[in-house]
Amino acid sequence: MFYKSFLRLLTAIMMLVLCIPSSAIDIKFLKKDRTVVDGIAYQVNVKKETAVVVKNPDGYNGDIVIPEKVENDSLTFYVEGIAAGAFSGCSGMTSLSIPRTVTSIGNGAFEGCASLTSIELPSAITELPSNLFKDCSSLRTIEMSTSVKKMGSGVFKGCKSLDMLTLPTSLENLPSEAFAECSNLVYVGLPIGLKSIGHGAFEDCSSLEAIEIPIGVKNIDSDAFKGCTSLRTFVFPASVHTVSNDMFENCSSLTNVTLSNSIKKIEHDAFHGCTSLETIEIPNSVKDFGSAIFKGCSSLNAVRLSNSMKEVPSDMFEDCSSLESISLPASIKSIGSSAFEGCTSLSSIVIPIGVKDIGGSAFAKCANLFDVTVLGITPPKISGSTFAKSTEKEGTLHVKASSYNAYTANKQWNRFLTIVKQ
Repeated sequence: MFYKSFLRLLTAIMMLVLCIPSSAIDIKFLKKDRTVVDGIAYQVNVKKETAVVVKNPDGYNGDIVIPEKVENDSLTFYVEGIAAGAFSGCSGMTSLSIPRTVTSIGNGAFEGCASLTSIELPSAITELPSNLFKDCSSLRTIEMSTSVKKMGSGVFKGCKSLDMLTLPTSLENLPSEAFAECSNLVYVGLPIGLKSIGHGAFEDCSSLEAIEIPIGVKNIDSDAFKGCTSLRTFVFPASVHTVSNDMFENCSSLTNVTLSNSIKKIEHDAFHGCTSLETIEIPNSVKDFGSAIFKGCSSLNAVRLSNSMKEVPSDMFEDCSSLESISLPASIKSIGSSAFEGCTSLSSIVIPIGVKDIGGSAFAKCANLFDVTVLGITPPKISGSTFAKSTEKEGTLHVKASSYNAYTANKQWNRFLTIVKQ
């Protein structure tokens, strides 16, 4: 009796299983699975009826067209996204068509697509994630919606064929390394509403000759234009208060820089290696100076310093070999180490009355410095390396008559063989 009942139950279960539609089994299977349709891999969400394009282990080559929807086992999925890294490294992909249904794209989705020459992004895309087009070395044309509000770091980094681009009007912040290493970039239209430019945003854009900074920009981060070897002119808007460190380092063609009266700080190495820069006027609003600001500016021959300046920082004018003279403001209290080292054209210098300390090698390797005037009654503190030996042996030290004895008695200052009273 029990055996017959068991057989009936087993038969009923088998009939029930056989009656279940195959699509119902597939639904359960697809909830957490991926599928490939026409060579494109998708991550599907059965509940939401959506699909996201993902990386295909077999890669993508040639012309790729993403459809608005895909069907699998009688189910329809609408393509709404492209996952992070989905097409990264697909150097054989020559074109990509993205449907209007796509509303999001992940980080580095197209990174390293070296053969991609142009792309049009759907109007629903409002954010370009980090490294989106990084190292797309053949990319020349990008069409995007004016509604793009945000960009991630390195979004166009290494796009060596990109020569011009106008950014969306809704963009407020240009991220770090946005256009770094875009070596053919000659023009970028920055939106009027832009507020900040990130670290290294245009670093090594070696073809960029000029750029207009909108009046609303408040912050330009370090290295922003470092290595822009074709950049010739730059005007700071009144909204910017700081010249960040290394901002123009090695901009070897830079000849004209206009600093606004709103600038309060110039950080270290700001103009380091700007070998074509001949003149610079630092407004009196600048009170804070970093080291090596003009180091290696070998053409610099005329400088107007801020009368708010308290210190000539270390290495500030090191190797400025064309600098023949400079007027130090009366506000100066100290001169840092190597401040004028290697200024081989400098022939004379007047040390203001308030200077208490002059660092080591401050005037070392100044081969033509033979006229030194010190206005201070008390000899400033110096070291044995402050001045070049040629300056001490062949030059003339001018001091006030009332302090002549103090200088001749000082073990460091009396290294000068010729000390005369003013």
